[in-house]
Amino acid sequence: MNHIKTLLLSLLLTLFAFTGKAQPHALLQEFSGFQQDDQLVLRWTFRSGSLCEGTRVERSEDGLIFNQIGEIPGICGNPETAFSYTFIDSFPKHNAINHYRLELGNYGFTSTIAVEFLNTGENGFIVLSSGTGQTDILFQNKPGRKGKAIIYSSVGKRITETEIIGKRISLAPGRFAAGVYLLMLIFDDNTSLSGNFVIAYGSNQ
Repeated sequence: MNHIKTLLLSLLLTLFAFTGKAQPHALLQEFSGFQQDDQLVLRWTFRSGSLCEGTRVERSEDGLIFNQIGEIPGICGNPETAFSYTFIDSFPKHNAINHYRLELGNYGFTSTIAVEFLNTGENGFIVLSSGTGQTDILFQNKPGRKGKAIIYSSVGKRITETEIIGKRISLAPGRFAAGVYLLMLIFDDNTSLSGNFVIAYGSNQ
């Protein structure tokens, strides 16, 4: 019976680790990142009264091997109030997930955050197709911004409309015939973008 309880507890802890929001570090109240144009922006906030001697910023392509890309020297934080910092990574790896962590003086490392960088070109989006017929459309989006994606055929017929959550929409294999389509992305902050894309292999319908 004790073995079963231990197993269930381990499964719950594992599930929480993958679905819960981990605390970045005892000294910090938040640590996040997002893409802004052709850069990645990192932001972190020290808790009120939390201090450390210097902060080093590290980046990794695989989440395992990290290299230092920046440093904030001197005393970091504020003895009387929460204090925030911003760091700009001007050379992230394109069309990939970049992993970041902070080393807070002698207090060790934060947990790692993963931030995707998309080089979306002139259209503002890129289209990736797999050999199985799966098509993904990736685009830049601000954290929390929602909207809708509408796809039209080359003759102006509305094919589909879907809600935008995040930075990607997926088109199921076989849903679209090969051809040229128009994509419109309409966001809830009254901004939008549009452009044509091609599906080389689709359904025979």
